[in-house]
Amino acid sequence: MKASKSLTFWDSSHFKENGYEVKPSVFSVGEVEIFRSKVYEQYEIDKRLGLTINEGTNSNLRLADGCLLSKAKLREILLDPRVIQFARDILGSEKIIYWGDSSYQIGDGNRGFHRDCLDRKDFNGPDWQSPYTLIRVGIYLQDHSKHSGGLRVKPGTHETATASPVFINSKPGDLVAWSLKLLHSGNAVRLRWFSTLSIKDTAIENRVPSFLRKEQECESIALFITFGSDSPHLYRYISEYQLKRNETVKSLKASVWNQDILKLAEQRGLDVKVLLPEFQLNS
Repeated sequence: MKASKSLTFWDSSHFKENGYEVKPSVFSVGEVEIFRSKVYEQYEIDKRLGLTINEGTNSNLRLADGCLLSKAKLREILLDPRVIQFARDILGSEKIIYWGDSSYQIGDGNRGFHRDCLDRKDFNGPDWQSPYTLIRVGIYLQDHSKHSGGLRVKPGTHETATASPVFINSKPGDLVAWSLKLLHSGNAVRLRWFSTLSIKDTAIENRVPSFLRKEQECESIALFITFGSDSPHLYRYISEYQLKRNETVKSLKASVWNQDILKLAEQRGLDVKVLLPEFQLNS
């Protein structure tokens, strides 16, 4: 399927103002169930290949090196035209760039508000000087509109310093996008009797006892993909973050592609930057 040459972008004013966007019901219930099965299957493959990793001391969290494009069971999710079009709509650009920054996650990770851009605290840095062109797309494969475990954000903090946190009420099949400059936190805790109350202090959120928490609908599975459009922000992020951190370089080295995969990505309208060809390209 070739990318359309004539695109009409949706009104992205909500994203520009708040730094995040939710597109509901992109995938069907049946597709979500298939995706969940594929993630578990991929994890077993990654385990056999020695690619699985554990983050910190949280034994419930399962991750793996290597990006989604390099994983046979999950590649089609990243390359789904609906995902790529969503990124185009958010960024307002026909040319969408991908460079191997994606992953899947099973189970619960840490929580705490943070930014993913380079200038996380320096508001005079380059990330804050011109329109920013990097987003992360999240695909959550369980309900977080009524259950714990989802995403919280501080709206507008991609442009300003402070805001109160809100829940992203995502449902299975939704697509969620946020600016890498936006303050956000995963694995959100909802209170059993005040489920819409978003706790401001993460330290307090971490101490909420289990009997006061709303349970998760099922074991949490999420996929994350970073996209960008052509700009100095993109190339600075690649050079100063992607290629300078041991863990990101390690994951890039495990992201092995061949020309058929790159050709398929091109047909879907995705410009793939091969950062470490000596490791990533496999004929």
